[in-house]
Amino acid sequence: MHNPLRRPPLCRRAPFALLLSLAVLGGTGCGKEPGVTGHMRVRHGDVWEEFPTPGSGGFLPNADRSSDFDLGPVFAFCNSDDLSLEERREDARGLCVYVDFESFAKGSGPAEYAIEGTTEVPDQRYAGSRYKVQFEPGPGHSPGLKAAWTQSFCPDGDDTVTALQQVSGRFVLEENSEDRLRGQLELTVQGPTAGTCPGDAAEVSLDFDFQD
Repeated sequence: MHNPLRRPPLCRRAPFALLLSLAVLGGTGCGKEPGVTGHMRVRHGDVWEEFPTPGSGGFLPNADRSSDFDLGPVFAFCNSDDLSLEERREDARGLCVYVDFESFAKGSGPAEYAIEGTTEVPDQRYAGSRYKVQFEPGPGHSPGLKAAWTQSFCPDGDDTVTALQQVSGRFVLEENSEDRLRGQLELTVQGPTAGTCPGDAAEVSLDFDFQD
């Protein structure tokens, strides 16, 4: 896999959910966005739709959250076919991938998690349903990692369908210090990629480097 990007990637508009995460982080948006490299792609029938990198990412720690107040998944990565530095194209298409934990604290050191299970992603018609996924872990899944899933997006898609995804892969933290999160995410999705224009499968292989 490629080494994490050391310079800020292109400043692009991301889906609303990711922008919200970056806003909560306070200062990791355009100009200070963390490095995300690798590839994300979605299969539609026999055709793979590739999304170029660098991508966008966000980290939202949940160690101190109330169990009754969920701001969203801990890690979010998005990419699209829109490389414009100006206004986002109206016909932009892309993919977001999310990794959530039961509890996650910065500074707890390196770790590696296996991802294996089935994720049910609800329809996206209501803001409150955005992150209310259900996850059934498989026999090889690591405890502590709550769920992993994807959502495709495009301007005029159908967001009224619940998606059932078979997910497998790994999430590796090479560094988890107070001022840096560096690692890799590899994820394979079989089944609808959810969101507004779901594909039939997805593959994600990313290096990330989040620095305060």
